[in-house]
Amino acid sequence: MGPLIFLMVLLATAGAARATENGGSVWPVGAESYATAAGVPHSGETMLYEYTCFYEANELDDGKGQSNPGTPLFKLRVAAVAGKLSHNWGLKVLGGELGSYFAIPNVYEQVSIGGTKFTKDDLTNINLVPVTIFNHKGFVHWYYELQVQSMGTGYQAGAPLNIGEHNVAFTPAAAFTLTPHKGAQDIMSRFDYVINDADHVTHYHSGNEFFWQFDAQQEIPHHKASVGATGYFYKQITSDTLHGQVVSPLNADGTPDLGYKGRAFDIGPQVTLPWGKHGALVFKWDRDMLVENKPRGNALWFQFGIPFSYLHHPSASH
Repeated sequence: MGPLIFLMVLLATAGAARATENGGSVWPVGAESYATAAGVPHSGETMLYEYTCFYEANELDDGKGQSNPGTPLFKLRVAAVAGKLSHNWGLKVLGGELGSYFAIPNVYEQVSIGGTKFTKDDLTNINLVPVTIFNHKGFVHWYYELQVQSMGTGYQAGAPLNIGEHNVAFTPAAAFTLTPHKGAQDIMSRFDYVINDADHVTHYHSGNEFFWQFDAQQEIPHHKASVGATGYFYKQITSDTLHGQVVSPLNADGTPDLGYKGRAFDIGPQVTLPWGKHGALVFKWDRDMLVENKPRGNALWFQFGIPFSYLHHPSASH
């Protein structure tokens, strides 16, 4: 089973108060899932991934986790789909094997504030990973990598709604997966630190962000399916700035929110079905909690990962 990752739900809220520019991130928080480090491509192999997500939110919370009265009748609806190709070059590097991947997401977004509705459909921040190092030892699997996120495409200065973040970012990351009892159990954690460059059009500089993503699953005896829980913790580490000055809007109660830092905890159930010997289908539902300076909503996901060769020769999957 492959690392089922890389779908971004990017939230652009048409000028409403939010942490990080456009209230989103260049990184696809929440997309990590089953067997992230265990199911990477074999030597010389390429894997194909597809991710679909539907997200809805009817509340935009301030720095104290309270609904912001300055955004009446707030509604956000997002449909996102992404494709990813990951390749293992089979080269021994730093005790592991060298890999690379890229992912291209497309997002349809509809946001309504005070009865005024905006919609847009466009490609968003593309993720390029020139170096990832896969490691395996018994039932312990891990990797570490450096990602580069491009600017969102289709940006228009002054537009009421833009898809994606209009800045470049660099993201070092590491993940591990434990698969005891011959893979009947799965325990995963992944850690990312997003280093954002400034938006050189608006001069808004989103703060750096930390993500911890996790899942734990158990195979159902005498069945091929696995069930468990998945989620993430998101925390913005450094302050947002505009023209070099720290952003400090007011909370709903009138107190200042120095740095405008976002936070969220997300958790929900997950069901995984095998596809061939090394592929998987994943269904999950996540709910936002402990939210600060971000929308609060729910996400429904469908994801799969499978060796590219299996699509041409299903019986030859190894």
